[in-house]
Amino acid sequence: MSILDFLDDYIMGPLNIIDHLEGVLSGIRHRDLGRQFAIPRIDKGGPLSLNEVEEMLNRYGIVIYGRTHDAQHMYFHVKKRQAAWAEYLLLHAGAELVGPLVDPRNAGYVNRHAPGWMPTPWLEAKTSPTMRNQESTSQSLAEKTEIGSMIDWWNRL
Repeated sequence: MSILDFLDDYIMGPLNIIDHLEGVLSGIRHRDLGRQFAIPRIDKGGPLSLNEVEEMLNRYGIVIYGRTHDAQHMYFHVKKRQAAWAEYLLLHAGAELVGPLVDPRNAGYVNRHAPGWMPTPWLEAKTSPTMRNQESTSQSLAEKTEIGSMIDWWNRL
């Protein structure tokens, strides 16, 4: 064990007061202490960093909290009701999860799709034709209003 591993295991990880406090306060706010996930640190051979995991899960509406670490792993929490969905997404993204799976069926679901496949995030889903028509109508009204005000300005000269 190197000195840096010792520091991460016994000093920096356990004394990470700010993230521990954030985890407790988020658990209280969500009324859910959540499910903890562990991924290998990227400097220890893990395929994804904690920032990449957080960014990916946020695109799907999953907020992570209670981040911490030790010499080998990065840890974070998600709400219990979102844990199976988060696990599904993490496995599809190629994350290496440490510990038992929330839903063992998720490992089988990964094999049903090509490597690298991810479901379309709800926030990035294509808009419906009705919404597109409403957007184009509001744009054309805005353009007409802008053109109308330009003509009024020109007429006042």
